[in-house]
Amino acid sequence: PVTALNAPLDVLADPHLEERGFWVTTELDGSGPLRAPGAPVRFHSGGWEPRRAAPALGADQSEIVAFATSPAPMQMAGADPAAADRLPLDGVVIIDMTAAWAGPFATQLLCDLGATVIRVDNPAIFPTNTRGASARPPAESLALLGPIFGGYPDLDPGERPWNRCAVFLGHARGKALVTLDPRTELGHSMLMRLVERADVLIENNTVDLLDRLGVGWEAASARNPRLVMVRLPSSGLDGPYRHFLGFGSNMEALFGLTAIRGYPDLDVGENDAVYHMDAATGGTAAFATLAALRRRECTGVGELVELAQSENMLNHIGDLLLDVQRGVAGELRVGNRHRWRAPQGVYRCRDAAPGSGGAGRVGAGGLDRWVAISVGGDDEWLGLRAAMKDPAWAADDRFASIAGRRVHHDDIDVGITSWTRDLTHRDVAATCQAHGVPAAPCLTESEQRADPHLRARGMLRTNH
Repeated sequence: PVTALNAPLDVLADPHLEERGFWVTTELDGSGPLRAPGAPVRFHSGGWEPRRAAPALGADQSEIVAFATSPAPMQMAGADPAAADRLPLDGVVIIDMTAAWAGPFATQLLCDLGATVIRVDNPAIFPTNTRGASARPPAESLALLGPIFGGYPDLDPGERPWNRCAVFLGHARGKALVTLDPRTELGHSMLMRLVERADVLIENNTVDLLDRLGVGWEAASARNPRLVMVRLPSSGLDGPYRHFLGFGSNMEALFGLTAIRGYPDLDVGENDAVYHMDAATGGTAAFATLAALRRRECTGVGELVELAQSENMLNHIGDLLLDVQRGVAGELRVGNRHRWRAPQGVYRCRDAAPGSGGAGRVGAGGLDRWVAISVGGDDEWLGLRAAMKDPAWAADDRFASIAGRRVHHDDIDVGITSWTRDLTHRDVAATCQAHGVPAAPCLTESEQRADPHLRARGMLRTNH
């Protein structure tokens, strides 16, 4: 897997997206025609496409106010009151033939909505990105595998490590699992019997794999005309890049995301991989599945849904793609800062005491602690000044406007850190919040488990 590392202007001229007809033309503030991202999902029978440009600020104000102030709609006649006790996808059967993170995350969300998700694993092929670094990791490597592809409870892989690693436990909750090899006659027969009974099949493998296994769209829909097949190729089912091998880091580089991440004073090659495309795919794929099921209820027939993960990701940076065409994007890589809000950053606080627990870098006084603060308009800036007890440096005329605060962000960061470094991250966040300033402590995993808000809401539970 190897791909180019493209900047946004490269992406706008990319031949793959051009051939797939991805871009739509729009206008913004009289700046002339601009290329904007097209639909993130394609229904092969048609139907999903941008129907109008994004509205100007306030353009739909009266319409939205009228809607928001109208009486709430009454419950439909004949609605089943007992349905309120069922999850929305109760009775829906989904075949999960996904790998790595993007696909399994999508089926996890659908499972949480009540669907019966049947995950299909091939016992002859060990999926390292789905089930751990190896089937039976050596004992001496356990501490080196990290919290994703290792992360075994108590560093104990158990008799079946593939069922205990963190990457698998994170996305497989609630799912049913079956092992079969569709390359064999028996395995293919069993898989097609599942297809006959399923509502949805979701996969994110190489684009030709399903056809090679005899369970592609033509074969599957022939056996079950009501089947919804949701395919999540990295670049699309057609186009020059359809066969490109690559992981999230490759596709994020090829389609512009890597070039806009990181700190402006560091080489872009020093960026850590974040795999935003995988996380973005999961939510959109779940939504597209719901839309396709709704469409099936209206038409009576199934649907082939294509979600090119890279095209969905490009919709997440659509504003920046428009701005670079208008020449107003400014610095693309801003670290923890914001292109418009200022000041914004993650600020060093008083270190935790040694031995207090939690993952983090060890400073002179123990584990590093940080707080995230984001200031928008003048009211929030005045709130931050009040939270800091209005130090003399904050009254500098250079900081009186948001434009000035953006220009002199470095100086403001020095002042904020002089305040935060002697306080705990929780105290800083609470003080900022009390003065109307968005802020939150950066918590370690151990701190999250002990967080009083999450505990009060029952977010974290013991799995027996």
